[in-house]
Amino acid sequence: MRRNILLLLLTITFPLAAVSQGKIELNLENRPVIEALRQIEKQSGYTFSYSPSLLKDFPKVTIRITDEPLEEALQALFGKTNIRFVIQGKYIILKKRPKEITVSGFIYDRESHESLIAANVYDLISGHGAVSNNFGFYSLSVPPGEIELRPSYVGYASDNYSFTVIQDTVIHFFLQPSSLLKEVVVDGELKNPVQHAETGKISLNSMMLKAIPAFMGESDVIKTLQQMPGVAVGTDGMAGLYVRGGNADENLYLVDGNPLYHVHHLLGLFSTFNPEAVKTMDFYKGSFPARYGGRLSSVVDVRMNDGDMKKFSGTASIGLISSRLNFQGPIIKDKTSFSVSFRRTYLDLLARPAMYFINRKNEKKDPDNYDKIDFAYYFYDLNAKVNHKFSDRSRIYLSLYDGKDKLFANSKSRSKDILYGDSGYISYTSETEHPDIPAYQYAYNTNTDQSTNIDIGWGTRMASLNWTYAVNSKLFSNATLVYSRYQSDISVLSESKGTYIFRDNENQEERSENFYRSFNPIYKSGIEDIGYRLDFDYAYNNNHLIRFGTALLHHDFRPEESRVFRKIEGDRSKNDTITYANDQITVQELSLYAEDEMELTERLRVNAGMHLSGFFVQGKSYLSAQPRLAARYLLSEDFSLKASYGKMSQYVHLLQSSYINSPNDLWVPITKNVKPLSSHQFSAGIFGRYRGFDLSAETYYKRSTNQVEYKDGATILASNTNWEDRIAQGIGTSYGLELMAKKSFEKTSGWIGYTLSWANRQFPNGEINQGKVYPAKYDNRHKVNAVLLHKFNSKFDLNVSWIYATGNWTTLPIEEYIDMNGNKRQYIHQRNNHKMPNYQRLDLSFNYYRHKKKGRMGIWNFSIYNAYMHHNSFLVLPDESFAPDPNSVDGYPQKSYPTYQSYSIFPIIPSFSYTYKF
Repeated sequence: MRRNILLLLLTITFPLAAVSQGKIELNLENRPVIEALRQIEKQSGYTFSYSPSLLKDFPKVTIRITDEPLEEALQALFGKTNIRFVIQGKYIILKKRPKEITVSGFIYDRESHESLIAANVYDLISGHGAVSNNFGFYSLSVPPGEIELRPSYVGYASDNYSFTVIQDTVIHFFLQPSSLLKEVVVDGELKNPVQHAETGKISLNSMMLKAIPAFMGESDVIKTLQQMPGVAVGTDGMAGLYVRGGNADENLYLVDGNPLYHVHHLLGLFSTFNPEAVKTMDFYKGSFPARYGGRLSSVVDVRMNDGDMKKFSGTASIGLISSRLNFQGPIIKDKTSFSVSFRRTYLDLLARPAMYFINRKNEKKDPDNYDKIDFAYYFYDLNAKVNHKFSDRSRIYLSLYDGKDKLFANSKSRSKDILYGDSGYISYTSETEHPDIPAYQYAYNTNTDQSTNIDIGWGTRMASLNWTYAVNSKLFSNATLVYSRYQSDISVLSESKGTYIFRDNENQEERSENFYRSFNPIYKSGIEDIGYRLDFDYAYNNNHLIRFGTALLHHDFRPEESRVFRKIEGDRSKNDTITYANDQITVQELSLYAEDEMELTERLRVNAGMHLSGFFVQGKSYLSAQPRLAARYLLSEDFSLKASYGKMSQYVHLLQSSYINSPNDLWVPITKNVKPLSSHQFSAGIFGRYRGFDLSAETYYKRSTNQVEYKDGATILASNTNWEDRIAQGIGTSYGLELMAKKSFEKTSGWIGYTLSWANRQFPNGEINQGKVYPAKYDNRHKVNAVLLHKFNSKFDLNVSWIYATGNWTTLPIEEYIDMNGNKRQYIHQRNNHKMPNYQRLDLSFNYYRHKKKGRMGIWNFSIYNAYMHHNSFLVLPDESFAPDPNSVDGYPQKSYPTYQSYSIFPIIPSFSYTYKF
């Protein structure tokens, strides 16, 4: 009996199982959909159930399916229509697809109410997701009914929230920081490259920026980016970026949407980004979204802290050469907040008192003959931001920045000299030997005061006012007013004053004559911008995020103003002033853009856009259309292929004459004589995850035109030649391969990167290197970066970074000769003809955390820059060495021969700092 029941069940269920696992074949061309339904019913054994009016206006179908499962066949037939299907028992029920509704809102930190940028919101039921923008706003389209949303952000606890929605709904999320995730520093910070469409994009937050050891213990945005593939090492201590063969001026730095021109302190050793004020940073070196424009090589988009809406907190840090303060808190709780950060070095406060006592001792020792020296340098950064909430939909942000470098060196000497000859006082027998003393008289010079004052200052001021408004659940707007000013001043005042006493050769009578001489060159340069920017984010649906906007900048350039004042007073008075100043150049820069980030299929995602720009200067108009395209194709859940193309135009240049960033570098615009820079960049790569590693391999090719360099033999401070006459424009090409592997363990994380690259320059008109191709200054053939971050426990962590790169290029003479006038001359056959020694450096950083009551904390940081003291060349200069002359007795006199000498500025630098958080 039991056997008969089993056979009966098998007889009944086997046909059903066979039907459910059967395959569907359809081959229809321009036929009514009813025919497709009949064939599916016949092949599957299922019956369709629907209202006849549902298919009344359904268009004729053309479909070819071979051996596909039932659900995939139904998806191919109805997936892109307004009809959805549900399989219940032996029936396939067709219904009208419900209209999607939009859930939108902001994502905040629960403790501070700080908005979270690039946080994820995912609906577990529909499988749809969205990402918050730069102001924490998200917009997600879902079917009406029950939804289950899961917001997430690295370093914050995640949870699921269930809702029932039948219309457009606003839902804000407040995420709780999670101490359990603080050990995982890297995971999620370098954004998962598999899913998004952009190539060469890196996103970092403040926690990651502070983790990497840097120069003198100062965490630094630029130093962190130098650890990434595709960014050249440059010179020791350099704060600039040289990305994929580009120059230092080809990087667009944005601070809360405001362009920043000068990002260096202490001749390039530090950047102007105060780590306590930085919230997030996006770095683009490959595919540039259409919303960015104006530079060729990279975009560094920095967002500053908004300020805590709930409670007052702060950070105070004291280090070896600088200190930092940060305060934030509510002005009106849950309504208005502020954040203020200040950083200053105190090298001047340490050095000047010591020099004061040395100078005082010298003066007391001999009041009539002494030297005084006074030298000081300092810089400071001030960041301030106010955030006011009008409503859940409307906010206003005021961001301010003021940074300045000041370098001055003063020397003063007093001498009481008596000049004796063979017969007493020295005799000047002609005016050419000493023009200040009449001929045929004896004289001595007494009580002479000489002084030299060097005063150099450069700095940036900027302000931006942002008003953000969520127009509706899909449209978000951001209106920004921007102002910035960069200015540098160099002044040198040399003075000499005293008294000549003359004695007549015939009657021995004496008379005195006061004299005064001064020499005062002054050099100024600057740029001032004012303008607006209007941006919109429109979430059409989950498959289309459209961004569009416009911007206008009014530039006032004063490329260089050079004046020299001379004054001589004495027996024959003379006043002489030489003045040279460039006219102010006023220009307007207008831009329009639109881009669409589209998910065309489950595997194919595309970001396509267009950036239009116009530059109007000296009666001439330069217009540029810059298409941008980036595409990602998923090979699997863990691997994707990407490709991108972008055209960029640049209308401002930085003219540099040395390897270091100095205040006499010139920011200049294109003019009616100087053409705009333009570049085309192609990049492609594969990105994936394998056994816990995030892997990427990316290749690129970039060609730029109208590159700007100083001509051979040109000098930067030529007061009688316009800067336009001292430059040449040419072609730059760069290409290479970038590899990166990253992994996070429980308490250890890090990455290793390798770059193989080429970068060349050519100026076909012959003004530089006779028109021949030569390597760019930062053409590093090989570069390796390795970063390791390990947290031992809640009190100790260790950060290690190592860099290796082949050397930079510099221009050195290969031989010397004597010209027809007997002067020694140097022969240089080619620009950048000498490859500097290879660069390598190991940096260590150790942190000790002392946890205190009420969430307060003390942090001791000990760091070592260049731990094994490798000699890294900062400068290579011609020199002279000696060797025994084989033709001489006992090797003397020695024979000299020319050589090169390498100079390093940082052999090893240990440093410490203490930070107190409250």
